[in-house]
Amino acid sequence: MNLRKSLLFLTLIALFAAPVLADGESTSVKGEILDLACYVSHDSHGQEHAKCAQRCVKGGQPMGLLAEDGTIYVLFADHSDSSAYEKSQSFAGQMVEISGPMAEKAGMKGITVHSVKAL
Repeated sequence: MNLRKSLLFLTLIALFAAPVLADGESTSVKGEILDLACYVSHDSHGQEHAKCAQRCVKGGQPMGLLAEDGTIYVLFADHSDSSAYEKSQSFAGQMVEISGPMAEKAGMKGITVHSVKAL
């Protein structure tokens, strides 16, 4: 699968599957918020990539969390209140703690963002 199809797939999952996937128990995960487009295609992340990552996620690129254990979670907005997800966009490229329901489907892990705090 090429990069564009992969990114489209992640975006569609984030937009349409979040209500289905967000049935898990609430958890907190620490890690770096990623712009998945740059991370997957160029391995770009970290403080030196933060400004680009913030522009990309605010422009609609899929957003993820690189957890301390190396697991990558796709981040979802809660359909009833997306404010925490929107706030998390400004932390792209930075270390945070994300809390919310976690779910897994077909090997993909995701978290519906209920809260975010900088570390």
